[in-house]
Amino acid sequence: MTAGTKTASAKTFEWWMLTMFAMGAAYSAFVSLLIPPFVTDVTGNASSAGVVMAIIALGAILGPPLGSFADKHSAHRLVLVAGVFGMALSFAMYALSAEDAALYALDAILMGVSIAAVSAAGPVFIVGANLPQDVEAKQMTTFQLMMPAGQLAGGLLLAATASWSFDARFWLGAGFIGLLGIVSLFTTSAPNARLQAAIAQRRDVVGEVRKTTLKQIFLSTFGLFWLVLVLTSITSNGINSQIANILPNVYGIEERTTSALISVAGLLNIVLFFPAGRWMARSGPFPVFTAGVVARTVAALGMAGVGLALDNAVILGAAFMQLLYQANPFVRLGQNTNAARFATFPQGAVQGWVIASSAVGSFIGAALGGFLADSIGFNSINWMAGIAGGLAVLLIVLWLGPANKKLEAESEADS
Repeated sequence: MTAGTKTASAKTFEWWMLTMFAMGAAYSAFVSLLIPPFVTDVTGNASSAGVVMAIIALGAILGPPLGSFADKHSAHRLVLVAGVFGMALSFAMYALSAEDAALYALDAILMGVSIAAVSAAGPVFIVGANLPQDVEAKQMTTFQLMMPAGQLAGGLLLAATASWSFDARFWLGAGFIGLLGIVSLFTTSAPNARLQAAIAQRRDVVGEVRKTTLKQIFLSTFGLFWLVLVLTSITSNGINSQIANILPNVYGIEERTTSALISVAGLLNIVLFFPAGRWMARSGPFPVFTAGVVARTVAALGMAGVGLALDNAVILGAAFMQLLYQANPFVRLGQNTNAARFATFPQGAVQGWVIASSAVGSFIGAALGGFLADSIGFNSINWMAGIAGGLAVLLIVLWLGPANKKLEAESEADS
């Protein structure tokens, strides 16, 4: 927080944080579990479903312009609330599209843009509000926890309505997410006022401007941090995109056990958010983020090394797979706040670039991983992930670590 500035009080949980709950239910549950089988059932081929899901994922690339729009027009609340309603509208469009496959791409674009809007604007209400470090850490922990909680709620709703038609379940998704959109509409006024007051304070104190240049993004410490985010996304999402193939083909883990391991990983993620949040409140975001990146790298290299064993190494393969997944809370908690600290441009654009890094890393990891799997074998994906993670750790050690120490020294000098 800039020396001499004050901010309005903030609670650990605020109702507007249900926007992330909405995204967890929409993207991690309804999209993941409904759209692929729906598109495959209508078109008769899985490749069409893959294209639709790729369009949704690549929608995150629009995070930077959406964030910049919010910064330029002080429209963070508008972007956030519109993103939630956009997800609800997309489900309604799927329900209405019936068997018109031409509309699926348009629906996917709307869903991808809406997800990007929530991802770009949501964290700004925390990292842009000049909150004390401990309060910021607690709010970010709660905010990030909303996504797996929403995923769980959405999954339970779909399990309870398994006998319903696709159209009926899409309408269920539209209604459920639309209700959360109404909640966000009536609960974002106060946090938005707090955010805009903090932005005005920074502009008065340090002359923060709304324009963002490519030099500020790429030829800067933030640019190095963004590259680290892309590399660690390749590590995580490269493996995640093929985990259902890697575990059985590399380690001999059967399909049922694979599903169980992923479920356990999700539950442990929720638990680990709490100690990760307490650590960030005490020590700041950088060591938490670094620990997550290192853990991902060790896990990927461990999975690759175990994959070379001649004997069936089920236990070790599963253990390193769990380590990969359990690094997620540490990376996710630290990435938004670190990005805010390293950047020299407004926070809407900053958080837009954060979500864009995930899209870029996911695309590279999935595309390159698929090519390597076909050419060499599924264990090559683990090596790809380990190498990308190693490069990320190298950048942290050689450049970002010293840059973080410099920022801490400047902050102590100002206080």
